[in-house]
Amino acid sequence: MKWNELRRIAEEKGWYLIRYGAKHDIYAHPQKEGQLAIERHGSEEVKTGIYYKLKRQIGF
Repeated sequence: MKWNELRRIAEEKGWYLIRYGAKHDIYAHPQKEGQLAIERHGSEEVKTGIYYKLKRQIGF
């Protein structure tokens, strides 16, 4: 999965951008605690470990 696809799925699940970090975009969800950091690498593939961690946080 590419970073752009992951970002799109997160936004569909209710995550919204709260600020731009140095190398990541920081997202929050109105019903979940914590924040989500999605890297700005666009068309690069997400590494397996990071993918599963973010998948669990996003909720898909």
